[in-house]
Amino acid sequence: MSDTENKIKAATVDLLLKEGNFGFTLYDVAERSKANRTVIHYYFRSRDNLQAIVTKEILNTLVQPRYETLVCQDDLKSKILNFLEESDKICRLYPYIDVFLMVRLKVSHDLQKYFQDMLESFKDLISEVQEAIDRKEINYPDAQVFLSDLFSLSSFSYIFSNFFRNLDLPVHRKSIFDDCRNKNGRILDILFGRNN
Repeated sequence: MSDTENKIKAATVDLLLKEGNFGFTLYDVAERSKANRTVIHYYFRSRDNLQAIVTKEILNTLVQPRYETLVCQDDLKSKILNFLEESDKICRLYPYIDVFLMVRLKVSHDLQKYFQDMLESFKDLISEVQEAIDRKEINYPDAQVFLSDLFSLSSFSYIFSNFFRNLDLPVHRKSIFDDCRNKNGRILDILFGRNN
């Protein structure tokens, strides 16, 4: 793969996941990558093809390593903490990744297949969470609500941190959103209760 192709793909990833520009144009990619639109067409043929190629790379390099932390053999709390730590690494760089996944899920066959396959792996995790709920170790109505909170708490603070920066609000230089260790501790307290 040429250096130009890599620059074009990196620019597309940045537009999607750093800026949340899901309606990007090839002009946007050309401007960001410093590549001519003719060159982009030569390598990728169309915006849709470029987005499909980039989506596969996002799945392989960002999404898969993050979600694999939840299907390992660790105890539940360790899995959750590892997921939060991996989420911090990824969401700090790419705050809109989860929004991208939700927006593209209906139209991307690659995303649909990945999440359908992942659902099989998640059955054990869902059972593990439900068993912890049944043992009263977690105070949630069911595993789906627990996992919904986990996924939203793991990434949405980065989206809102970016939102507040774009509004140019007067905030402290070191935002609470940049304090991962304490953020993850707060999330564990929410998910598992303060006594665990």
